[in-house]
Amino acid sequence: MSEIELSVVVPTRNEAENIPRLLKRIDRALGARRYEVIVVDDSDDRTPQVVNGEAARGRPVRLIHREGRERAGGLASAVVAGFAAADGESLACLDADLQHPPEKLSELLAALDDADVAVASRYIGGGSPGGLAGPVRRLGSLGAKWLAQILVPNARLSSDPLGGFFALRRATIDGVELRPVGFKILLEVLARGRVHRVAEVPYVFQPREAGESKADFRQMKLYLRHLTRLRFG
Repeated sequence: MSEIELSVVVPTRNEAENIPRLLKRIDRALGARRYEVIVVDDSDDRTPQVVNGEAARGRPVRLIHREGRERAGGLASAVVAGFAAADGESLACLDADLQHPPEKLSELLAALDDADVAVASRYIGGGSPGGLAGPVRRLGSLGAKWLAQILVPNARLSSDPLGGFFALRRATIDGVELRPVGFKILLEVLARGRVHRVAEVPYVFQPREAGESKADFRQMKLYLRHLTRLRFG
């Protein structure tokens, strides 16, 4: 049995400003547990140096820095690489931009007692997508969610199947080939993993504190390609 209870995988692209605050908040949330943080980094800024500096200060964090063609597939493929390198009995994923409150990690881990996947949801009682930038972005997010639930049956197991904040039992994806493109890794897990039971924990999606959003037209194209692959591939 692994000595690590939870491996937290954080995909990053130019998030140097957020890393110290993120790691501090993860430690406050999980400090009583045996955990590790794996930062899978596609950055061109100082993110690798910041992560390594935090590790030198004793934080339980390690870095996987990707270059060139290693970055193919975007943030979702970074999460897959982190899962493959993880030592934890359970795995979790959250973004580095602090829009996902790390304080919810303990609740997600506890929810895995009765589920294969625990999803932090913006769309159940007590949750909110309020941190999305403006009504157009919120409407686009809802439309993308509904499209996934129409085309991918297992997406209906969650009220927030496109979120990037979740935890899962390692057995859910052991031996499963995950082939995501773009940044919707949870949708890939729900569609291809051994998922029968999903638990949900409400959370309020926070405004970004630093850096820039990675959501753009290219990411939407990747999402539609990913959705087509899952439905028809």
